[in-house]
Amino acid sequence: MKRDAVAYLNTRKKGDFAAQKGDVEDFCKYRFQIVEIFHDHRATATPPEKRKGFSEMLAFCAANNCPDIIIYDLAGLAKDPDAGLAALKTLNEHYTVYCVNNDFFGFRDEPEQRRAAIGNFIEYMEQYRESGRKAAPTVSKKTKKDDGRPIGRPRALNEGQVEALLTVRQAGTSISQICRMFDVSRSTVSKILADYPELKGEWKGARQEPEE
Repeated sequence: MKRDAVAYLNTRKKGDFAAQKGDVEDFCKYRFQIVEIFHDHRATATPPEKRKGFSEMLAFCAANNCPDIIIYDLAGLAKDPDAGLAALKTLNEHYTVYCVNNDFFGFRDEPEQRRAAIGNFIEYMEQYRESGRKAAPTVSKKTKKDDGRPIGRPRALNEGQVEALLTVRQAGTSISQICRMFDVSRSTVSKILADYPELKGEWKGARQEPEE
């Protein structure tokens, strides 16, 4: 028996809504009955909680006791990774969230275990960000040459940071977002992903070209 669910789409380009709606319908074909679709357009830079469609979705779910929410992918929740994780954490406290694309949490037919898996991912990312702030290297008194250029090579990511980078990339986070999140260059990210060719390809089907 299908479970009632709502869908939330946050689109950037003309035509995205129709394409994503079709993917959502295919995803839900055997598990969910979509009772309402909420939509924000070109609102990626706005925190989810301040968007009209996102707020209406939360109000609808609360009023109609709808426990399941379908989103297109994690990267589409917000342009800023921290805002996206915060939104996912808020949703996960009250609802079971399912991703149409790049869903690595598993337990699609076991809501409680799925929410636990999402909670573990969020906790891991929060711990990583906190440890990254605590482990920030002490700035040397002489960090630049006389012409103002930095001395030495940039600090490489440690194993834990590389693991976190791969995790968020698998979740669909763009290379540009990853560069801001980890404060590294695109070339550093590309070198790490060179050993993981499946993470360098396209993310959202044939309609989207791979990011260069």
